[in-house]
Amino acid sequence: MDAVAIEERLRAAGLRVTAPRVAVLRVLAEADDHPRVDQVIDRVRATGIPMSKQAAYDVCEALQRAALARRIELPGGPARYEARVGDNHHHLVCRSCGVTLDVDCAVGSAPCLDPPDAHGFQLDEVEVTYWGVCPDCTRQHEEGHVYER
Repeated sequence: MDAVAIEERLRAAGLRVTAPRVAVLRVLAEADDHPRVDQVIDRVRATGIPMSKQAAYDVCEALQRAALARRIELPGGPARYEARVGDNHHHLVCRSCGVTLDVDCAVGSAPCLDPPDAHGFQLDEVEVTYWGVCPDCTRQHEEGHVYER
């Protein structure tokens, strides 16, 4: 995603355009691995833009509140972020190495799965996480290698 498109998305969401916001949103838009905040910081810094840990958290949270990013909180791990928003997709997670991949909605239109009793809630999102072992970790295990997170 180019800088102009990122700036337009920030403005449309009512956010001020700043170098850190542009850099973080670009990192998230280009990532396919749902980076943790420390990974976002490393990738932003690699572009030559200085970024503190607090600034990274602040930007990620601002993007999440503005619906430009999504925070993924998987049990037992740190928060991760992605720029794929608004489509109610789900995730595949490797129990061994932690790789997290997108998977489209399980069935039908959002929210994908209807509970037998919504207790009066107006549902707008469902989070589904598929857990298993990725092909790389399966192959390593079969070859006698053990991968630890």
